[in-house]
Amino acid sequence: MATFRTALPDNYLSRLAFLEDVLFDEIKVEDGVVPSVVKVRDMGNRPFINTTTIASFGSVPIKPEGQDVAYDDLAQGYNKQYLADTYELAFMTSKEALDDEQEETVSDAARALGASMTFTYNTDHANLYNNGFTTTTGSPDGVAIFSASHPLIGGGNGSNTLGTAADLSVQSMRDLMNVILDTVDDAGKLLHWRARTLLVPGELGWLAKELVRSTERPDTSDRAINAFRDDDLNVVVWPYLTDADAWFLLGEPNTMNIRSYWREKPNTLHDWDFDKSAMKVKERARWIRGWSDYKGVAGSAGA
Repeated sequence: MATFRTALPDNYLSRLAFLEDVLFDEIKVEDGVVPSVVKVRDMGNRPFINTTTIASFGSVPIKPEGQDVAYDDLAQGYNKQYLADTYELAFMTSKEALDDEQEETVSDAARALGASMTFTYNTDHANLYNNGFTTTTGSPDGVAIFSASHPLIGGGNGSNTLGTAADLSVQSMRDLMNVILDTVDDAGKLLHWRARTLLVPGELGWLAKELVRSTERPDTSDRAINAFRDDDLNVVVWPYLTDADAWFLLGEPNTMNIRSYWREKPNTLHDWDFDKSAMKVKERARWIRGWSDYKGVAGSAGA
């Protein structure tokens, strides 16, 4: 496929009189959220990346005088491999279309390719959360990212979701923060990771800000203090989240193990087709996202 002058008659052969502006089917796409909700790393020149988990030691027992010290062992956990996918989109335009354009419509189309790549990057990463309560594809421990039955290496189960899914409210926020407080490592020791970000879809943005930033509790008229203000939570509203009821509490990005690896940053490539006298432009990138461990994130699918 190629863009010829006949494909854009208003710009060329049947040009509109007094044409002032050309409006692309293009908008500025927000791309700054991903690094705050995913741990982003570079793969360098490595063809793939592996991660693994290890169960550390349990609690320290009392050693009676004269008795031998107790020994404990490290235990192998769950492996995860990250192999980058390749994303490409291109367009081709005739030399006549390039030569005869007046508003640089075709020349600027490379920017539209970049916007498409940004949209795809955000959508792909948001799907970690959109599908985080159901899909087990690529799961290192065999269950979804947000689950009450994560198998611990040392025995038992860990949780990073509510026992009964609930919409965002003062009570459900308290309940999920209690789940976070009860998080243990694979040897059963408390971790006490701290939530730093409340991640919500656009539909919950106003409510999330009221819950976190109000001086007084927004769910009562008795002038009780809003204890969530002491938690210093940052509200991130991400329109790429497709479930209007789902919401998430996240730790600092460097403490999370929802990950993304760049193999090749987005770049624009140009080539010339000699036989067709046409310019070809391609946008290309390589990345992979997934998760290695559930600790450091928690969420509720909503009621």
